[in-house]
Amino acid sequence: MVIIYDFDGTLTPYSLPQYDVLKKCGYDDEKLMERIKALIDSNSSLNLYEAYYKCYMEILAVNGISFTEENVCQGADRVTFNKGVVDYFERFQSSRTGVKHYILTSGVQDYVEKTRIGKLVDGIFGVTFKNENGKYTEIDTLMSDKKKVDIIKNIQTKNPKETDFMYFGDGLTDKYAFEYMHNIGGTNVFIASNESSETNYKQLNTNGIIDKYFTADFTPNSELSRFMESQIEQDAER
Repeated sequence: MVIIYDFDGTLTPYSLPQYDVLKKCGYDDEKLMERIKALIDSNSSLNLYEAYYKCYMEILAVNGISFTEENVCQGADRVTFNKGVVDYFERFQSSRTGVKHYILTSGVQDYVEKTRIGKLVDGIFGVTFKNENGKYTEIDTLMSDKKKVDIIKNIQTKNPKETDFMYFGDGLTDKYAFEYMHNIGGTNVFIASNESSETNYKQLNTNGIIDKYFTADFTPNSELSRFMESQIEQDAER
């Protein structure tokens, strides 16, 4: 079995990455999104993700902070996860269950790799940067909603003998991943983590492509964990 997870909003309670370095520059989610929206309004050729990282780099430059892995990854080891997430990956990691776990994120890959679950999964795919003399220069790989599908296909290629695939997501940015997973006969799991979850779920599930809906509770006795235990047992019996 191969399970692929969105990161922000699915495994964390936040829909956007919570970078310490941006907070130190005085930017919370609302202020950052205002700046991103203003940039897109002034330059319609930029998509959301391009605008996000352009603003990110500009904010650091204005505040005299070097765009390095060390600065970008500040606070990664203190990321707040949804209830029971760390224990979930410890219990179900591949060395114990044979299940492969991968994370897809529109956040910085280096950052997610340094979180407490970074070493508990089998692969993390996110935004990467070209690196010159210890400093990030420009975006190397940009994750987008549609790019997630390309990564899922890549994961399939890496696991040619696997036929049982699952995708965990929480919002509209997972639309294409959910659709692709449904089309290949995989299982889609929607994680409800905030006030807009019900609205997002209904919009995504118009064509009945979501198989399971759980609140963001990954603790051992939760419905989600019990479901996963049954799925892993069934997979082991095949």
